[in-house]
Amino acid sequence: MNQFKSLFAFTKNQLRGIFVLSILLIIAIGFYGYTKSTESSNQLSVSRIEGYQGKIDSLIALQKRKRDTIYPFNPNYITDYRGYKLGLTVEEIDRLFRFRESGKWINSTRQFKEVTGVSDKWLDSISPFFKFPKWVTEKKNQTRTYTDKRTHVRKNINQATNNDLRSVYGVGPATAKKIINERDRLGGFVDMLQVQSVYGLPDSTFIRIKEKFYLTNNASRTKIALNTATKEELLSIPYFNDYLVDALIEQRTLRDGFKSWDKVLLTSRFPEEKLDLIQLYLTLD
Repeated sequence: MNQFKSLFAFTKNQLRGIFVLSILLIIAIGFYGYTKSTESSNQLSVSRIEGYQGKIDSLIALQKRKRDTIYPFNPNYITDYRGYKLGLTVEEIDRLFRFRESGKWINSTRQFKEVTGVSDKWLDSISPFFKFPKWVTEKKNQTRTYTDKRTHVRKNINQATNNDLRSVYGVGPATAKKIINERDRLGGFVDMLQVQSVYGLPDSTFIRIKEKFYLTNNASRTKIALNTATKEELLSIPYFNDYLVDALIEQRTLRDGFKSWDKVLLTSRFPEEKLDLIQLYLTLD
């Protein structure tokens, strides 16, 4: 028993050493635990950041795909801006315009290539979005359900009456009224594109309207310069309202003038789908 007690008999110096050693051991264990906890926390933070970054990248990619979406369209009505967005050269757009000014229509993908001279690569990527009128895509041997044998003298559509419009196959009382209401709202059509944009008007009916009505170009009419126009001048454009005009003027001041239509489209609530119609009245400079 005395021998067993002697194992725990320490001098004062030995006790001090044991105490210091215990303190150091406790500190070492605490430091080790703190280091492991910090590493685990850092790994968790990095994992979360990577997860958030992945979600952000997905949203950016989704937004880019949405912005680059091409909707079906009739290639006969490609404008300067639409042609630029689709990747057409100036020469190709000019060839299309000259062909259309001659009163002819493009009715097939092959004819579009012959007229414009676009590359096969461009045609393969864009032609699937071409949308021709139904009567063009019907088989040639299909029996026509209607043949208009009456002789008509073409008339200025800005002077057409309700009865004049209803004489066109496919234009009923409701459609004729919508065309006249839109003409009155605009103060008269300045381009046949405005007739085509009347809500609910099929392309095939619009083509028949163009065969029986025409629109003379008003040489005295000048477009409004967006970068120098006053608020009153901008409000005279039928597709603008007070909010949009104020927003355009504010953006014009901040940008020291618009350098391109792409910048104009960034304006709050700008009706991008009506850009072709707005450009009938508006130019940058």
